Amino acid sequence: MMQFQFRSRLMTAAIITALAACGDGGISRNVAPAPDSASSTVKVSAAQMNDSDMSNILFQVKPGSTIILPAGKFKFDGPLTMNTDAVTISGQGNGSDPTKDTILSFAGASSKNGFQAFNVKGITLTNFAVEDAVGNGVFVSASSNVTMDGLRAEWTNDPINTSQMAYGLYPVNCQGVIVKNSKIVGTRDAGVYVGQSENIRVQKNEAYLNVAGVEIENSDNAIVENNDIHDNTGGILVFSLPGTAYVIKKGANAKVQNNHIYRNNTPVAANATGYVTAVPPGTAVMVLAADNTEILNNLIEDHKTTSILAISFQATGIAFNDPLYEPYVHSVYAHDNTISKSGYAPGGAFADPNQLKPVVDGLFAQLKSFAQPQQLAYGIWDGIVDTDPSKGSGTASDGSGGVLKPEFAVCVKGNTLDTPFIDGLLSYESMDLNLLGLLSGSAQAPNFPFPARMNCTLSLPAIPDMPIF
Repeated sequence: MMQFQFRSRLMTAAIITALAACGDGGISRNVAPAPDSASSTVKVSAAQMNDSDMSNILFQVKPGSTIILPAGKFKFDGPLTMNTDAVTISGQGNGSDPTKDTILSFAGASSKNGFQAFNVKGITLTNFAVEDAVGNGVFVSASSNVTMDGLRAEWTNDPINTSQMAYGLYPVNCQGVIVKNSKIVGTRDAGVYVGQSENIRVQKNEAYLNVAGVEIENSDNAIVENNDIHDNTGGILVFSLPGTAYVIKKGANAKVQNNHIYRNNTPVAANATGYVTAVPPGTAVMVLAADNTEILNNLIEDHKTTSILAISFQATGIAFNDPLYEPYVHSVYAHDNTISKSGYAPGGAFADPNQLKPVVDGLFAQLKSFAQPQQLAYGIWDGIVDTDPSKGSGTASDGSGGVLKPEFAVCVKGNTLDTPFIDGLLSYESMDLNLLGLLSGSAQAPNFPFPARMNCTLSLPAIPDMPIF
């Protein structure tokens, strides 16, 4: 019963997210055209900030133009849509003061999405806010050279209980993405979601009261750095999901560095759907079935479940018919992070009596008997090993047992922690869960410390410093 309930919940959630994240086209790799002689600067008046006039302006604008939006709070009934290449749209500020900021309100709109762009070769969106958009705040699909700088996407009224904004800033199927200096608040899924994309930088943003602060899904070459991620359900997610329509079959090469990730213990939003509903509240960084993820130099504080969670899609037991999908997590290296106050009140599957709560209770009882802090490890791996002999030696067809080859290992080592360390006896740094063995009853509950399969270091591929277009 424990195994069935755990897997069936994840099955429903993961399928919904996979369908939602498919996007609507392949990745464009064309260079944004230079502004032509007919390009111009269009200054929009406050009187023109309505559905009809703005639709006409966006439809008629020339490639290479800049559209300047006025200060004020303006209400729209449907999405503002852009299909022209190399356009910059700039407001006066992303704050909440209509006397000096540009605020696009979609409260009560009859159509989904706030601002959207499709199949454009170059777009820059800067210095404005999108509030209360049902669907997505800012959605850019099948495009190249995408910059979102100084935006705010927010559900303004009791987001945990009422939000209808799925994603705040949402580039998908894109080549060359920069999301920076922005604030994302109150989505029922991910604040910043980058999916099916290549060459990505998510930098210097603040995300809070979302289910996921930042999510990188089925994407290549992503750097997530210098962000302020707090008070979400999960902080930063790096996922790779199955989907026959996906251009990128296996997400790889992500670096999560120099972020402040703290207090991501918020309950899952009431209107949340998709796989994020299964992210345990109180998780700082979660890696699912992705390859080559490095987590370093982050300040990670106060997470009830764990600070670093690495799992394979195999753990869900979900059937998939994509022959090119690889469900295993490979090459995760979490090091040189400063981590404190973690794992003291686990949530999600770790708190469910039909899933992992008995394991947690047994472990905490063991720690209590030795007068040690009752908490989970700072880094947890499900312990599922690739059965491909070139990558691992999983001893069963489901991936339990065995050892990953060194270059594909999950390593949590060299972090600064706030818990006791007794050489050879006790360390809260890492835990090899051996999940499939636990679910099948063939393995005992894990104990501390020093899991041999996680006591390792990695050298991961370099990620380009800047997007490549």
